[in-house]
Amino acid sequence: MKKILILLVLLFMLTGCGMLDFLEDSEPAEGRELVTIERVVDGDTVIVHLEDGTRERVRLLLIDTPESVKPDTEVQPFGEEASDFAKELMPEGETVELERGSPDRDDYDRMLAYIWVDDENVNQILVEEGYARVAFVYEPNTKYLEELEEAQEEAKGNEENIWSIPGYAESRFHEY
Repeated sequence: MKKILILLVLLFMLTGCGMLDFLEDSEPAEGRELVTIERVVDGDTVIVHLEDGTRERVRLLLIDTPESVKPDTEVQPFGEEASDFAKELMPEGETVELERGSPDRDDYDRMLAYIWVDDENVNQILVEEGYARVAFVYEPNTKYLEELEEAQEEAKGNEENIWSIPGYAESRFHEY
């Protein structure tokens, strides 16, 4: 009994000193929910498990990456690289935060969302690194449009990845 009491006092003291703050990190930011990555399908699509155990195919909002796995479509330049980079950002089994769009479904019944890793917007990181372009902009799902457009301009100016091939991203990746 004395050992338990000492342990409780120790935990109380550590909490007061902020040494157990990592335990609080399991709470998602407001408007977001925790999900677990099952797998990355390609650069802009991921399969997740929600907290209630349901499985969802998620289409990342406001971005488009070159195709790497679309049936009857050749792998497009930077398609595999975009997919690999997305896998690095969202490894299988990783718990991440998901912010649903509104509406939260597209015409293919995929959930529309932003994904956050370590409080960074994955959709934006893909654009910043030149693996995605801003696309499929439909109101009211434009919450982070300004940030994504700024990231795109910088990636374009630096000729990052998809922007290194003149006209490629503007062609929706179809002419290459």
